[in-house]
Amino acid sequence: MVLEAIALGFSTGTYCTMYCAPVLVPFLFCSKKDGFTRNAALTGIFLGSRLLTYFILGIILSCLGLLAGEFFDPSFARKLSYYAYILCGISLLFNSRCSHGCRFEKLSNDYATAVITGLSVGLHICPPLWTAMFRTMNGGKTGFLYMIFFYVGSLPYFIPYLGIPFAAIKVPSLKRVARVTKILLAFYYIFFVGLIPLVF
Repeated sequence: MVLEAIALGFSTGTYCTMYCAPVLVPFLFCSKKDGFTRNAALTGIFLGSRLLTYFILGIILSCLGLLAGEFFDPSFARKLSYYAYILCGISLLFNSRCSHGCRFEKLSNDYATAVITGLSVGLHICPPLWTAMFRTMNGGKTGFLYMIFFYVGSLPYFIPYLGIPFAAIKVPSLKRVARVTKILLAFYYIFFVGLIPLVF
């Protein structure tokens, strides 16, 4: 089971990293303080929050087993994804617009944003995650381990994110582009893939 989960994560890891890239890349480029250590910490917090989401999903699905299939269908997953997009967009927007003295400063700092976006991205149920979830349902009480090792298998593809501080130093204009991208992405997540599909 462990090898299968790692292999699934590794073979679909490019999908996972591309799914996270629109959120993580502009966020890291726009970090309020530059530096490799801070970048690594924010990436780790983001990935750790995403792991927490997977861990919680794994516990729920392994405890419920096949009963989870009764309520965790594609329609439910889509609605969950809409709320996750809205939460992610709001977090990115606060992080983009708030500066020192902002009313939402505690929620908008880089570390809080890394936690909130990591948790919300973990709720975007992509095809590889669907596969891991259904294997978890069939794994009995230890099925949640499948989700963890699936996640571990995808981690090598996130190593390039550690190079973002060096890219920001070499091409300073990327920081300005990332700033605009983050604001546009926030509105896109809140309205176009969040509220509009949810309401209409």
